[in-house]
Amino acid sequence: MNNILQRALLSAWAGAAMLLSGAAPAAVIATLGSGAAVQTVTNAAHFELNTAMASGYVEDGLLFSYTGSANNNGCGYAGVNCYAAPTDFSPAFSGNYMASSGNNAYISIRLASGLDFYKVEFAADSSYLNLNGYWKTFNDSVQTGAGNFSQPHGAVLGLADVAGFDEVRYYAFSTANKQSGFSGSAIDEVRVGVPEPASGLLMAVGLWGLMAVRRKRTAGGN
Repeated sequence: MNNILQRALLSAWAGAAMLLSGAAPAAVIATLGSGAAVQTVTNAAHFELNTAMASGYVEDGLLFSYTGSANNNGCGYAGVNCYAAPTDFSPAFSGNYMASSGNNAYISIRLASGLDFYKVEFAADSSYLNLNGYWKTFNDSVQTGAGNFSQPHGAVLGLADVAGFDEVRYYAFSTANKQSGFSGSAIDEVRVGVPEPASGLLMAVGLWGLMAVRRKRTAGGN
């Protein structure tokens, strides 16, 4: 599929989704619960092989990095020095997972290809007694969204944006609604998905986009 056609299809999908939802362009929608954001999975990470250096870890086309503590030092979980038992750091997770801690420390989720993605969900946790998460999304180094949430340990956070993002950052703070300070974040079971056609209107808009591209190319050849 050529680049012009790809752009037309993505534009058509975005336009149809906004028409159906009434949402403004480039609005990040946050959801809670497994499957609320991602229905068709294209990439998934479970971190079971992440036993050495945590930052820069790649699994199934997903790239994970962190700011904060060093590698897992054989503790069985990644991103944190071996100063406490894994259950003390993330009570919701077992086995290997991505974690970090430090002043304004976060975990970054990207596609290893550097391309945009449109839907992601992951189990979130914190080194604190309560889970008070904070997320940010970026596209081409520009922040496109942010939000706080307070949930039980291991809650699944979903993020979706029809305009796409190329990075998600996750923090976990000591109290609710914080956006900076010492952060102890952990994630597991990450899933990235594709946009889901919402109705026949989406197909109609997509066909309209294809027809517009063809007309443009035909006109350009005359």
